[in-house]
Amino acid sequence: MPAIASTLRAVAAGLAAWLLIQLLLFALVHAAPGGPAAALAGDFATRETQFEITKSFALDRPIAEQFVSFIARMAQGDWGISYHFRRPVAGLIAERLVPTLLLMLSALAIALFAGRALGLWAAANARGGALVAAATTAAYALPVFWVGQLLMLGLGLELRWFPVSGLTDPRQTGTSLTTGVDIAWHAVLPVATLALQQTAFFATVAHAKARMEIGQGYVRAARARGIAEHAIIWGHVARNVSPQLATAALNRLGMLLTGAVLVETLFAWPGLGRLLSSAILNRDHPVLLGAFGLIVAMVIASSVAADIVQTRLDPRVAPDKAAQ
Repeated sequence: MPAIASTLRAVAAGLAAWLLIQLLLFALVHAAPGGPAAALAGDFATRETQFEITKSFALDRPIAEQFVSFIARMAQGDWGISYHFRRPVAGLIAERLVPTLLLMLSALAIALFAGRALGLWAAANARGGALVAAATTAAYALPVFWVGQLLMLGLGLELRWFPVSGLTDPRQTGTSLTTGVDIAWHAVLPVATLALQQTAFFATVAHAKARMEIGQGYVRAARARGIAEHAIIWGHVARNVSPQLATAALNRLGMLLTGAVLVETLFAWPGLGRLLSSAILNRDHPVLLGAFGLIVAMVIASSVAADIVQTRLDPRVAPDKAAQ
């Protein structure tokens, strides 16, 4: 029961945070110059036209009443109509969500695998540990947009090993297998760009946790029994490092989303980030509110899930949080 109550409190707090952030964005959108009425009417519309649009879309009602109506419609699946695309926002976001998830989850999987391996290897090798620490610090400090440009210029435009834009080649026709291969080929550079910084982070986490575990009694006992060092590191220690990495991965989803916006813009990847950039440029307020609301919800949900997972994996965390 305490665990269920803690989970419910975390979910309620996450929902309250989402509503507050969405309210702030809603108020900013409606208060900014060139608000919804101007965006619908166009830059050269007369005041009378903007007034008629304001009345017909009930934009003259108090902001609190508009926000409650907006949230109620969102809960029913009605996220509005895009000003720019003239299509339901929910359908637009659903289309763009799949490429974004493909980019994020591929980068996350690669970063977790590579970061865990680097961190464990560095923990088992004193000289290698210093080298990995220096390399990961440098990789983590590199801006994602700059890394993407280097990969694009070097591996894409100069060597022509990989395509530099889009999800698929528009000239490509064939079976679902060839389409899947084409998508994977186009994803190499965006995924590598997004995964580099995350790999450095996970390697640092894995290295620090592994060094702590190596000093534990069960490692000394395993060595006393004559178990090979590599079996201890890649067996016993690795199992205890993995939960820490799982929690860290959930907490990093927000950073992945931020990086995905930049990467999608750079490589013309048709995901949520590019849709959000288009909505800002075109003053497409329904898309802006819907896409940003979904991104915030994903970030908050990942943070809540990380807290829940950490509590389940390490029960000692729960009393500490309760004391706070």
